Amino acid sequence: MFNTQNDIRASLIEAGIDEASADLLAQQAKPAVWLETRKVEDEAEIPIGATKFGGRPDLPAGVAWPVRPPWPNAEKWTKRLRETIAEIDKAKIPDKRRPWLTPERREEIRRENLEEIRKIESEQPLSFVAQIDLAQIWAAGLLDEDMPKQGVLSIFYDLAARPWGFDPQDRIGFAILFHDAGGILTRREEPDELQGDENSHFPPVACTRHACMTPLPLGTAQYERLDLPDELSQQVYDWGESEDSPLHASPYGRDWTCHRVGGWPTPIQEDMQIECALVNAGHYCGSGDAHKDPSLAAVRTTATDWLLLAQIGSDEKGGMMWGDDGQLYLWIRRDDLRARHFANAWLILQCY
Repeated sequence: MFNTQNDIRASLIEAGIDEASADLLAQQAKPAVWLETRKVEDEAEIPIGATKFGGRPDLPAGVAWPVRPPWPNAEKWTKRLRETIAEIDKAKIPDKRRPWLTPERREEIRRENLEEIRKIESEQPLSFVAQIDLAQIWAAGLLDEDMPKQGVLSIFYDLAARPWGFDPQDRIGFAILFHDAGGILTRREEPDELQGDENSHFPPVACTRHACMTPLPLGTAQYERLDLPDELSQQVYDWGESEDSPLHASPYGRDWTCHRVGGWPTPIQEDMQIECALVNAGHYCGSGDAHKDPSLAAVRTTATDWLLLAQIGSDEKGGMMWGDDGQLYLWIRRDDLRARHFANAWLILQCY
């Protein structure tokens, strides 16, 4: 873990990067607070409004639980589920290749997939993922100067569809609420639709907060603006982004590369700053064409306006698995952060 920009500079130099380049890269680093997670036996152990994952959210009395409408492109989300049902229905029982596929298990799979289809095609409450007490975070370490010094962020997500964030229509699949300090929060019961459904909520997990310094990831819009030589970028990749690097995004809340508030992300796939800019301008980014379209160059120049709010990794302590050991990343434009327009934040899921 890095505590200062000088720590990053020293690590880069040790990796063989020249001092001038190490200085430049270290200056791009941002402070963040990483969240070390631990299971709790009873959610009452976590104070009202405190930073946590899962469990029940602490909300002001007048704030409604976020609900999304039926997905407008439901066929996209249900295609795989229907294919699974069709495959299971055609399978012979007993099946030598799948000895586990008993008549009872086939019906169970069928019911599970039909239930997921029903959720996607109907109005559904979003699932509570996390809340962040910003006063607690600032007490642990520094953040971006425009981040509120107090208040609570509440993060909700659609666990049925699990949108990736590369489609403008994905906005209905998550909600970011901001509750200013001073209001009374109460621990809210889940809506009836979520209660009793183990796939729709997470167990409560407490968080211990630690300050850290996060290096600028290779391939981000901010990195591209530095216009560094390819040879140097390869050195930076070997230092910080390869699978053998200790800076590689990791699951399970083991260290600072998993859960964090603020700073730079530990990305798994393509640049998210450009994706945020393009998707929020109405462009679909699932194919990668928008990233290369010369007519969208002006949109891409706004990518560095996007800042990381938080990243939430896969963590077995909280029953969280985003794809294959992936992470959720929350982004916001600086102007929206200053105006406290957290409803304009954007969510991206990346995984291996």
